[in-house]
Amino acid sequence: MGDGALGSDHINYLILRYLQEAGHENAAKALHQDWHRPQEYGDPEKLPFAPLVKQHELVHIIQDAIFHDQLLAQVTNQSRRFNLTTRQFAHRASTDRRPSTNQHDFPLPPAKRSRKSNDDLNPDSMQIDHTPQDDHQDADGQPTPDANEPDHIPTTSSATQTDKKLKSKSETMYWALDQPDANIMHALWNPQLSQSTRLLTVGESLCRFYDLPHQTKNGLQRAHHTDAETMPKGSVITAACWHPSGRYATCALDSTRRLPGGGHESVRSMFDATVQGTKRFYDLHGYLLQHSAIIVALRYNNSGTRLLSVSTNMKRGLVEIWDASQSGTSLDPVAVKLFNQPVIDAVWASDDSIVVCGENRLDFYQIHDASLPNGADANGDSFASTGTRNFALQYSHPTDKQWDKVRYDPVNGVVAATSSSDDCTILLAKTSPRWVPLSGFPAEGPASKRATAMAFQPVDTANDAGLTLPRRLAVTHDSGLVRVYSVAPNLCETLHEFTMGPHEAALALSWSPTGSCLAVASEEAVKIWDLNAGSVPLLTWRAAATHWYQGDENNLPNGDETGDEPSLNWDAEGKRLVFAVGRKMAAIRLLMPSKTAITKDEFGVAD
Repeated sequence: MGDGALGSDHINYLILRYLQEAGHENAAKALHQDWHRPQEYGDPEKLPFAPLVKQHELVHIIQDAIFHDQLLAQVTNQSRRFNLTTRQFAHRASTDRRPSTNQHDFPLPPAKRSRKSNDDLNPDSMQIDHTPQDDHQDADGQPTPDANEPDHIPTTSSATQTDKKLKSKSETMYWALDQPDANIMHALWNPQLSQSTRLLTVGESLCRFYDLPHQTKNGLQRAHHTDAETMPKGSVITAACWHPSGRYATCALDSTRRLPGGGHESVRSMFDATVQGTKRFYDLHGYLLQHSAIIVALRYNNSGTRLLSVSTNMKRGLVEIWDASQSGTSLDPVAVKLFNQPVIDAVWASDDSIVVCGENRLDFYQIHDASLPNGADANGDSFASTGTRNFALQYSHPTDKQWDKVRYDPVNGVVAATSSSDDCTILLAKTSPRWVPLSGFPAEGPASKRATAMAFQPVDTANDAGLTLPRRLAVTHDSGLVRVYSVAPNLCETLHEFTMGPHEAALALSWSPTGSCLAVASEEAVKIWDLNAGSVPLLTWRAAATHWYQGDENNLPNGDETGDEPSLNWDAEGKRLVFAVGRKMAAIRLLMPSKTAITKDEFGVAD
């Protein structure tokens, strides 16, 4: 190894020796089995350089590199490149027999960062991180300094030839909200390609549009925004969605108003908002719930002609349907249905049918012309017609669970529902007139693997129209597990099983517009998989601590719990992701390398 050019066999052998000396026998055996060597070197000890490797060689190489980095920083009067340790290493003379290491060679991780004042940030600007990031990043979340690296990294090996690795990188724009009391719940790109730079962000004291550039030219750039609504103190946008046309967004606002006697009462409102500020308000029937309630879901059907809202006060539920094709400054619902138990979610199964889920409920309804008087259906739930539409119960699936999320695949007509309280997910396929569990899908979730997010891949209207074919369903779990299923009308199979990492919950997911790539987020990281290329992540992104945590006590590293769940959303171009937690946001742009390169790990991984 005199020329300093280490190949895969060198690195693999050093790691193998380290694992053996550290007592990690299972890991050493796994590396030995996965390491593909020429037949004459079936025994790694027969590699030509093996006799030159002394005891604890890998640790000493790393220590020497850290010492060299320290000296280089002192000579050049610059900061150290590798800040992995906090102690000063005394340089040791090179000897044939090196002493063994001790527990102080690699100190414990640094202490938690202290909370800093929000005044340290300029919240109106975006910090542009031009350093390309790939899936090899250091432990505290900062990207490795690989700005000058080529996309193809050549390596050599004295025993085997190592191919070049294809690296996926990213460019990130960071920014923070300029409202101390604001908190992001949803960040949603405009669904239309022509307006793909427009971003809606809503949450606590927040209803805002951003217009972000496709690419960045300066190290510091303004995050231009327009507030669609003046938010009263303590108010929150509980649900929001874009109209499929992208012309406006619909938001549900929960706030309070002060009464003459000094008390307060809850106020619900729902409106359409645009960047220009024009709005259309909706006449809500929340008084039917008799107690304060919030809107928990808003959904447009595929054609954008109808809108449904789901409200609950955790004792009863309410679903309202609007005719979105009507013009005017305000709209009345065309159909209203009151449920005797909480309703938590609903989804369109077609332009005139919905699936409703909640406590002890997974029901299928048809929305049709009003022909029945106001009254009660077979379940004893009330419905009230405004004179144009009624709910007709098609099927009620027998259940004793509380279903929290429901999704529908229009290609194969399959319903998916999750229950976090019962740690259960179910897939139902229609066998007229019933809906039955789909064969091959595990109905009961594994222990400690509560489902956190779920979505079918988007419908590719150009290729999927009129076809019945297997479709992908992604489900994330709080254990960090990510499962992708292949769903057909009569069978479900597990395609992939990924993980976000040890002790890192998978909390949000988003499909690329074509459905070929899946992005999954934890509180601080995003992983992207190209499902046509295998199980190795296309990109692993972690929030850079210098941009993400400094000056914002709502976003702290090292496991500080804030209760904020991340929002993750792919833009209409399939080139950028928006990732938001608390008051911090990041727009992650993928910089895809050339597809002509041969993908193979260049070092540090068994080849």
